[in-house]
Amino acid sequence: MSDTLVFAKDFSELSTEQFRVRMRPHAISIYKRMFGDCEIQDLREQGVRVHVLDKEFGIDTLVTAPSGQWFSVQEKYRRNKFLVEPKLRLPGSDYPDFTQEYTNAAGTQHESPGEWFKLGAQLYFYGWASACEDGFAAWVLLNVPRYKIIVERTPGGLDTLGKLIPNKEHGRATFYAIPVDRLRGAWIAQHGLDIGIRP
Repeated sequence: MSDTLVFAKDFSELSTEQFRVRMRPHAISIYKRMFGDCEIQDLREQGVRVHVLDKEFGIDTLVTAPSGQWFSVQEKYRRNKFLVEPKLRLPGSDYPDFTQEYTNAAGTQHESPGEWFKLGAQLYFYGWASACEDGFAAWVLLNVPRYKIIVERTPGGLDTLGKLIPNKEHGRATFYAIPVDRLRGAWIAQHGLDIGIRP
């Protein structure tokens, strides 16, 4: 068996990937409500980071509207605890964190730029699952160029907007946790973020 097949099998067995697969139909339902009878192409069907748009530009999904116009989308789904548990937010914030990968394999000889440096998607769908994972309790759709402009225009950029945190679970990555309301200027649409998230 090739290393690629072993990696693909091992990746599909990760609880984070199984969670993503369970939540995917709910994201598709949201896209269909927003864009109508659209065609949705998952660029991760053959495995993570196989498609060049995913690997090099942080694009997980292409949504083609009935008119033929298409939108490129980066996606991240989080478990419900990251929405409702105050201790999992940055101190002093009533809003859950939007997380932005910054480096991979931080502090090793394999350290490389993370998603922030490759983010070429037009839209970013970020959703927090309901407690029973039968949908999203809250979600936001960001305009990626506006998001980048907010970061660039904020003195100190990501360091001012959020906090750099090491991911101890997967691959020694680092990410910025940013209270999602600090990116409100990039919100295109949202659900559940203005009510019902305080303990």
